[in-house]
Amino acid sequence: MDNIKGILFDMDGTVLDSEGLFIQAQLTLLKEYKISSNHNDLEEFKGMSYKDFYPYFVDKFNINDNIESIRIKLRNHLHKIMKTNLKFIDGFENFYKKIIISNNLKVGLVTNTTRLTYQKIQEYINIDDYFDFVITVTEAEKPKPSPAPYLQAMKSLSLNPNKTLIIEDSKTGLISGVQSKAKVIGITTSLNKKQIMDIDKNILIVDSYSEISNYFQK
Repeated sequence: MDNIKGILFDMDGTVLDSEGLFIQAQLTLLKEYKISSNHNDLEEFKGMSYKDFYPYFVDKFNINDNIESIRIKLRNHLHKIMKTNLKFIDGFENFYKKIIISNNLKVGLVTNTTRLTYQKIQEYINIDDYFDFVITVTEAEKPKPSPAPYLQAMKSLSLNPNKTLIIEDSKTGLISGVQSKAKVIGITTSLNKKQIMDIDKNILIVDSYSEISNYFQK
């Protein structure tokens, strides 16, 4: 990690302990439509941009409603849940102080979440305090799994891929990170080690931010 000059983070499941909240909101929405489902049915949606998520979600569960209406309902459920349940992933804040601040690293956030939802999140938790640059799917040339949003973030922070570390948790995000040619760490908050290894054998797999800190201190 000696040559790393900047770190780019995914948001949901990497910085914020929010993946479970998305699933909770989806289950609440499906219940509203009298559709029975469970957590396992929703795992495949993790990391998707809204443009990919909604058509697939509607098709999978055969929801008889228009996408815009479904989107508004799901967003309302999500924001209500986030208001009281949103928190940082264990270890993130300590990692930020211990590694990013002490090493004077550039830091950015790259998310498939929309700018509107990001602004709502900022009302609930002080996420903006941690990042020099934030790009949401609203500003991205293409959403993940394209490498475009990570490359846009590197350009904005004047970072070269070979001096950039990306920390991700979902299949969509890990593919995006690998294709950007940066060094990629997969944290096992959403996928297990085998699932991450199957995406790309060069991804460094960790279970916690403490493990990532250890790599910087070696």
